[in-house]
Amino acid sequence: MERGWILGIVCFSFMIVGAMHTVWQIFKIVELDARSRGMKHPGLWGFLSANTNGSSGLILYLIGRRNYPVISLSEKMKKEIDSRKKRAGAGLVFLAVGGAGLATLGVLLG
Repeated sequence: MERGWILGIVCFSFMIVGAMHTVWQIFKIVELDARSRGMKHPGLWGFLSANTNGSSGLILYLIGRRNYPVISLSEKMKKEIDSRKKRAGAGLVFLAVGGAGLATLGVLLG
């Protein structure tokens, strides 16, 4: 029984780390994109897109950004956005592994 608790805590930790990491990467990607488009308050757009329920903030950002063409997107910013996309993917992998581990543990112990 103690192994089950330990494995459950480890899997839950994987999920939490993956979720937090993915949300942070989405925040930074949106902030960089908004900055490159010259939008007002890029940090606020990043916050809304990463933290609203049901991703409604991200949807609003994607709709609103159509009115702002890319003004200044340097090669450095392109590389950073690509890097953050890969990091977000890694966070999603952690989230999926933790969820699969919890589901498997639930089946085995339940």
